[in-house]
Amino acid sequence: MEKFARPKSPSRKRWSIGLSIAVIIVIIIVIVVPLAVLLPERGHKGQKSAVILPLYIYPSNSSSWDPLYEALDAHPELHFLVVINPSNGPGNNPLPDDNYSAQILKLNNYTNVETVGYVRTGYATQNITNVAEEVATYAGWDTQNNSLAMHGIFFDEAPHEYSADAVSYMQIVNQVVKNSTLQGAKTVIHNPGVIPDSRFDDSTTDITVIFEESYPVYQTKVTALTDLNKKNRTEYAYMVNSIPTQSLNALRSYVDTLSEHAAYLFVTNNNQNFYDSFGSMWSDFTAVIPT
Repeated sequence: MEKFARPKSPSRKRWSIGLSIAVIIVIIIVIVVPLAVLLPERGHKGQKSAVILPLYIYPSNSSSWDPLYEALDAHPELHFLVVINPSNGPGNNPLPDDNYSAQILKLNNYTNVETVGYVRTGYATQNITNVAEEVATYAGWDTQNNSLAMHGIFFDEAPHEYSADAVSYMQIVNQVVKNSTLQGAKTVIHNPGVIPDSRFDDSTTDITVIFEESYPVYQTKVTALTDLNKKNRTEYAYMVNSIPTQSLNALRSYVDTLSEHAAYLFVTNNNQNFYDSFGSMWSDFTAVIPT
């Protein structure tokens, strides 16, 4: 007599399906959860931002700027605006020395880097002729097929208190940059370090550093900073020093908050000589910038 397999009971079938689903869920948890921990989501709450880096570290050897190159390689989607400052300006020679030249050449080969030269205005007291000469020196670095070219100017010690003379001064030096042979966007950055009088607003100023102080001071100025129009965040930069030690998630949350109001960011746990070393927080900071 032909034998037939006994059909499975409905309850046994449901049990088998439920067991299969449970196994699949366990596999997903085992694989996905560790990846979520190891590869935290970048920029999941903040606004797309860039790094503004005052690079005041003399490249005494080929590894001096390695933390920057490592960050550039690790985050090719992240834009870095790097301020080059050989000697509180370009120095007295037409070209930077060999150490600087080698590293600037290397830096300019990265597509996610924009290099700009450092110039002091002394709060609009430096002789405009001297400022123009320093801009011209940076513009003159575009030799060797533009390998040393700067792409704008970072005006440090920019005035923030209104006077007609100060406003006129900054408009003149801005135009010097825009009329120069600097390469690329000829980006003009003002660094008053605080919110300047609105009468300094000018179409030739691309970025203004409206905060350059410590983490504790930031806590006291949050309201004034966030009261600025969010639509202008692409014109603002924050540079915050003395950040306390914190978890990666806490740092991400803080940087996300900053990014809501400024598109160019720099934070460091250095509590002195803020720009003379990368600080132990550098790699974590570049990992959490929203992109």
